[in-house]
Amino acid sequence: MGEKEVRIIDRTESVLESIFKDVVTFSFLIFCIWLSQGSTWWTFLTGTLFLIGLFTRVGSLIQKRCRVFKSKKELIEWVNSFEWPERGKE
Repeated sequence: MGEKEVRIIDRTESVLESIFKDVVTFSFLIFCIWLSQGSTWWTFLTGTLFLIGLFTRVGSLIQKRCRVFKSKKELIEWVNSFEWPERGKE
């Protein structure tokens, strides 16, 4: 029986990326709310579009930032490649 594949999701992002992502998301949400004023049909449609867009975006971010390792040894080598600060000198 072979080793299992290990997947790691890198959740780091710059402040600029975070601000841009939030502005785009909330701009689209505000547009959907504005478009659906006074209409149940448009509220349902734009709400559905917003949720589909949000889930698609989250899925693409996770896929883009996912790192796959074929074995534990490969994962350990990757972790050991980082430069860690010495304890007590932080």
